Amino acid sequence: MKLFEGLFDGSVATAETLLDGECPPLLPEEAVAVRGAVAGRQREFAFGRFCARVAMSRIGQQALAVPMGSDRAPIWPAGLVGSITHSRTHCAAAVAATSDGVLSIGIDLEEATPLELDLEVEICTASERRWLAAKPDVERGLYLKAIFCAKESAYKCQYPVSRQLIGFDAIGIELDVDSGTFAATFEQDVLPYRAGERLSGRIRFAVGHIATAVVV
Repeated sequence: MKLFEGLFDGSVATAETLLDGECPPLLPEEAVAVRGAVAGRQREFAFGRFCARVAMSRIGQQALAVPMGSDRAPIWPAGLVGSITHSRTHCAAAVAATSDGVLSIGIDLEEATPLELDLEVEICTASERRWLAAKPDVERGLYLKAIFCAKESAYKCQYPVSRQLIGFDAIGIELDVDSGTFAATFEQDVLPYRAGERLSGRIRFAVGHIATAVVV
């Protein structure tokens, strides 16, 4: 199963690959971002840009460079939006054309391993902690990882719009694991988003991973 397949409608293309085999080449505008980086970081970066170009081609777009900005976020070609993520073993990208009405995308990928529960205070809002407290002890660490993954994709989706760095407390997650969906609610104003506004997301547990996706 592809981790992100079916998490978006037809206006968003995804591409994913294992982080193994020969490293894809970077375009000159991209290579400058990881010049001097350790080999592992160069490899993740290269596979991510490779996935981005494959996704571009799947929506009929020319496969162009995706440099990195001073804020470390991808700089997408004019008329395109997207998101890139990777775990230790997998890499994925999602891309859409703004002409199809897509404003922003956020995806995240995490290994489906539990987090230490003492990280709840750092990651979770009070309502998220109450939700976790109702779960069996053996499941709480994995659901905490799912909340973290959902917040990461929501953050990536809102950032190109707001250009604001926000903490974990700025967005609250309501997971519906049975339906594979979640709501990300702004707990404070992150203009142009107002407190109480929501982003809708999807979540999948597969291939030893948690994959989350948000689109505006």
